[in-house]
Amino acid sequence: MDEVKTMTRAGENVGRAVGTGIRSARIGAARAGRAGMAMSKTAAARAEYELANRGIDTDELQELIARKATGMSRKQLAKRRRKARKQFARNTEIARRELAGRIAPEPRRRRKWPWVLLVLAGLAAAGVALSRRPEELPVAEAEDGPRHGTDGHHSPVPAQGDGRADRPTSLGTEYQR
Repeated sequence: MDEVKTMTRAGENVGRAVGTGIRSARIGAARAGRAGMAMSKTAAARAEYELANRGIDTDELQELIARKATGMSRKQLAKRRRKARKQFARNTEIARRELAGRIAPEPRRRRKWPWVLLVLAGLAAAGVALSRRPEELPVAEAEDGPRHGTDGHHSPVPAQGDGRADRPTSLGTEYQR
């Protein structure tokens, strides 16, 4: 039993030491960060003071550094940067679409307009066929029915031959005899 207690106490002591070490490291890192920020502020203030003594503004300094490094002004660099970002965005979008097409290609969409044209052509043909249907009298009325004159009364003329002579003309108001 003594070994179990010893190992338990050792684990607790190590855990406590690790926790204390991490805490002190975190405090030390925060202290170093604050000290670094303070030193950089004083260095920046000292640099601005030295530049002001020589008659150089911070904007002018940035312009000089940009010209020395690239041979272009800051405006030209900004313009080039904007163009590069746009081109990068376009290239990224194209690459993304190509990759998506290779991973899961989209099924080809079927065009629906040929079916619409076929339906419209069918409707037009049906309309033409229905408008050209001849107007015929039923067979029973044409042969045996009473004959009407222009005034709507029975005509005394008997049916002759095949009945074509008694049919109305294209105007439908007179009988041919």
